[in-house]
Amino acid sequence: MAYGSMATSESVLMPPGVPAAPECGSTAEPAAAAVGRRSIIFEADDLGLLYAFNEGVRRAWSGGVLTSTCLRANGFAYRHAIETVLPECAGLGVGVHLCLNEADPVAPPARVARLLGPARRLRPGFAWLLSAARDARGISQIETEFRAQIERVLSDGVRIDHLNSHQHVHMIPRIFRLTCRLAAEYGVPVVRIARELPHSHSGLRGRLQPYLNSNIVKRVLLNRFARRNERYATRNGLLTTDYFIGVSYTANMSLRTIRAGLSAVPYGSVELLLHPAVGPDARDAGCPIAYLHEYVAAPQRATELRSICSPALRDYLRRREWIVMNHAQWASEERAAMPAQTTPEIRSDVQSLCDALEVPGPIWVSEAQPDSRAFAQLALAISRPGQRVLDLGTGTGVVGIVMARMGRSVVAVDISPAAVRTAQRNASRHGVSMECLQSDLLERVSGPFDLIAFNPPYNFRPDTFAMNVAKNVLRRVPFIRRQSGLAMPRGVLKFHQQLIARLVGQAPRHLAPGGLLLIHAYESEVPALTKVLPRNARVTLLRHPALVNRTVGMQIELT
Repeated sequence: MAYGSMATSESVLMPPGVPAAPECGSTAEPAAAAVGRRSIIFEADDLGLLYAFNEGVRRAWSGGVLTSTCLRANGFAYRHAIETVLPECAGLGVGVHLCLNEADPVAPPARVARLLGPARRLRPGFAWLLSAARDARGISQIETEFRAQIERVLSDGVRIDHLNSHQHVHMIPRIFRLTCRLAAEYGVPVVRIARELPHSHSGLRGRLQPYLNSNIVKRVLLNRFARRNERYATRNGLLTTDYFIGVSYTANMSLRTIRAGLSAVPYGSVELLLHPAVGPDARDAGCPIAYLHEYVAAPQRATELRSICSPALRDYLRRREWIVMNHAQWASEERAAMPAQTTPEIRSDVQSLCDALEVPGPIWVSEAQPDSRAFAQLALAISRPGQRVLDLGTGTGVVGIVMARMGRSVVAVDISPAAVRTAQRNASRHGVSMECLQSDLLERVSGPFDLIAFNPPYNFRPDTFAMNVAKNVLRRVPFIRRQSGLAMPRGVLKFHQQLIARLVGQAPRHLAPGGLLLIHAYESEVPALTKVLPRNARVTLLRHPALVNRTVGMQIELT
């Protein structure tokens, strides 16, 4: 018999007691604005480590919002987890909690000697693995142990929907690459990335807790690893949640901590980690690892179990419009949400016009890049002469001028007064009529428009004189010009998400019936940008035939 969840695109898994749709009725806290998709996976690590953890997982599933767990293949109570707990928790997502630094190896000890300490158990700690991952013998033995653990779980009929690790050791970049390779080989869709936003709850102890056990250092290190690891996972077709909660307050996840962590997440997906347990359990007396007995008996384990079973948590999730699911369900939804794609035909005269158009400007106004000219061609391909078009974020005016030259009625807008003046001068220079306005997005714009074309600035924050000067200088460096669009810095991505979220909130009042949004994007940022769109938005990716600088247009219908 196979255990673990099966992904379907028709429904979203909800644990007992959590409705699939948000409900109203509580007045304790105002509901969040409905922006994009907000998905959460409640994960309990260490199923199979001890009987106390097994019982904690069982209760958190039956009486709480737990949706996912991960098996310790080298755990003391592994057989009990396989034979008793999982059969009673049908629909619970199951992953493998890969372990390199605790308990006995699953592989034959002679084949993983580099990983073992004096007692022929896996060596404890994190730092030594940084060194072990750098040499060929070390990484080979890590692979041997990982394979043995994954194959033990598979041999017991478990459908694995994600991989993670004890103490997040798989986040070490060389080990992460190995983990991704094994996930792809064994058909596992999701690998954990522990990327956590800063957060704290009220009270002196709550604010100090991440510093008391050096968790703040761990969070900084893991976030640094996450930037590199995310790109590798994406290149290998693997999914990772946008955010993670459970590093700063690991083993201390109270209801207040959970709410503080979720309040820091703007939109997208998050995995939230707990370690609920019911202990001490007399059946664990034979476990030879002494500190585990103290760990499961600590009051924090009971606190975490109460928190995940709390009606207040269920109410919070409903009011904040979080959709609760497991990794398999989330992966299925992510793949189903990928937009359709098409490559519009670009006429040769349009391409020649866009490439040859001269739109000079001062160094403190963002200059027209090749991808901006490609974006203008995409905007022309989905609009018709006579339509009213808004060129949002006009810069030097390249998009608006091209549109006006080809018979569209254009209003050009920018938050920067210098950009507005530059666009107006360039429009006059080319003999086109184009209204130019200074506005923060659509605040001072009057619709309706058949098309709103937005080219967001490649910035970490709103335009400034110094930022635009630095950007224009750096873009003249050949290496930076070549790399533009291949990987999106997280600060730029977050800024773009904020801008798009604001724009889609304003746009319905400014669009004509059947009107469209068209957003300039790079391929690497499309998945993140789709998460801030309303759930009923229809997105089509317009791929430029030359894919200039990895540029695509996100055509959005706000139904």
